[in-house]
Amino acid sequence: MSSALETPWPRVVAATPLEQHRVRVLLNSGEQWLIDLDPLIQHRDAYWRLRQDRYFRQVGIDPLGALCWPEGEDLAPESLVRYRCH
Repeated sequence: MSSALETPWPRVVAATPLEQHRVRVLLNSGEQWLIDLDPLIQHRDAYWRLRQDRYFRQVGIDPLGALCWPEGEDLAPESLVRYRCH
């Protein structure tokens, strides 16, 4: 999903799910990041559905540029930096 909404934080404009709970994201700034969500998913019960690969691969982008999934799990774009692989 693409949005013309202006935000003061970087927005995800494309997300590609990868193996081992990783997501490649493209930000509206043009930067590409590799995000490793495995630590979050394994240690936070709120994200238990994401432990299933088939569900994890349903990642989407909400109008504010956050990663989101069908049952309401989401991850704000400004918090992605803490899961960025270096």
